[in-house]
Amino acid sequence: MADENISKGLVDAAFKKKESEEQEEVKEEEKATVGDIITFQKDGQQFEAVVTSTNLQNSVVCDMTIMDDFHERNLDFEKTVVAHTNYRIKKRRDV
Repeated sequence: MADENISKGLVDAAFKKKESEEQEEVKEEEKATVGDIITFQKDGQQFEAVVTSTNLQNSVVCDMTIMDDFHERNLDFEKTVVAHTNYRIKKRRDV
């Protein structure tokens, strides 16, 4: 009986996890495209970047050198990868 309750609990937990992952998916129209400016947080800092590639399934590649204080921040890289769920679109590219 105890094994049956454990199994039921594991199945329930798996379904709840799958449901939460599906809810976190970003709709296509809400995803950034090349040229869009996005904002995101990393290590407690706010960043701004321009999207340079959207070829990844769950994220975008972006260039952070558009920030006025980029060189003062002493960052290790000019570009970074940001998951769709972790950024906000600040400005859509001009068409």
